[in-house]
Amino acid sequence: MRERLIMILGKTAKLRPWREEDIQKLTEFRNDIDLQAQLLTRVRGSHDDQTRRWLEQRSSNDNLLFVVADRDSDTTMGYIQFIDIDPIDQTAKLGICVAPTAQNKGLGKEVLTLALNYLHAGLGVRKVILEVSSCNKRAIHCYEKIGFKQCGMYLNHKYITGIWHDVIVMELFLETLVKQK
Repeated sequence: MRERLIMILGKTAKLRPWREEDIQKLTEFRNDIDLQAQLLTRVRGSHDDQTRRWLEQRSSNDNLLFVVADRDSDTTMGYIQFIDIDPIDQTAKLGICVAPTAQNKGLGKEVLTLALNYLHAGLGVRKVILEVSSCNKRAIHCYEKIGFKQCGMYLNHKYITGIWHDVIVMELFLETLVKQK
């Protein structure tokens, strides 16, 4: 079992364990149709109890979840999660959600760099993979700036909001991660 999460401070954001007061905002994110479509998921009408169970599941065993909060105000701005962390293969799958009001401000790059450095140095993970919609150009550009490379694609793979999405698979070997300055 992984030890309790620590707080990781960045220039504008902090990564911290979830708290009860985060649940309402995270439920809003989980019910935002456009935001969930960006994340290649479907809104299922989450309520606070479902969000709490999801947070508990994503914070245990072979998973790791941080709430993304404003460094100064502690306002919840999203989350970053790593699932299926495999200590033998030293791999993990990445998911990140940034609130629409916090997008296009460099937050994603900062959060990714902080979390990936922790994953590599703190947990010994050597490789991270992710899936992203081929039409989510801003996210793809952010991932490429960090160092992720496309390694595959699923054509017409996800049916969300009445549209078939091609899904790009990307990977990053953490030894090559550019450290945040």
